Amino acid sequence: MSGYCSYFVILKLLATVINIEISLAKSEDFENILALQEISLRLLISKEYNSQQIESLIRDQRLARTRLDEIIFLAHSGSQLVGFAALLRHTPEIGAVFVHPDFIRQGIGTNLLKAVENKAIENKYKTIYVMSSLSAVNFYRSLGYERIQKSGFYSEGKIWVSSVNMKKQLIPMTTREILTRKIIFIVVVLILLFIVIVTLMQLV
Repeated sequence: MSGYCSYFVILKLLATVINIEISLAKSEDFENILALQEISLRLLISKEYNSQQIESLIRDQRLARTRLDEIIFLAHSGSQLVGFAALLRHTPEIGAVFVHPDFIRQGIGTNLLKAVENKAIENKYKTIYVMSSLSAVNFYRSLGYERIQKSGFYSEGKIWVSSVNMKKQLIPMTTREILTRKIIFIVVVLILLFIVIVTLMQLV
């Protein structure tokens, strides 16, 4: 059994304690996924975004889910879908983490995110990235993500939505990788210093 499968079994057992089951999405789950996504967007981010932004995000995120370029994990309580999270298939990026408003702060988002992270590790991704909504920054930070920079995007190509780019180191860098990064940094600094010196000499 692979490390990912072992982790997934443990995660399912842990979730069972709180009556939550984590599984992979199937094609027949998408209508429920979209419905949960919409109610979460309407009720959970209204403090950070206005109604125009939210309505645009609902349409934009509906399109994102139907592109079928994600691995989606579901959280069920009995037969009810209570949350889902998505990892892009070809890049180390989290596409979404949504929890039903009636089930927030019960560890569901955390378990879903752990499933996504473990899949990323199985895919040999050393770092995972997420464009976090303003309302989810503290959630990601509490789970080891660090802020890269404030950013945003044009939802539907026309409505600006602020966000925060974040990342998490999933697999520690080796000593060789750390040394290589330091050498590259020193070389870049020396090149820039050389350019500055040459420029100053030309001005003299």
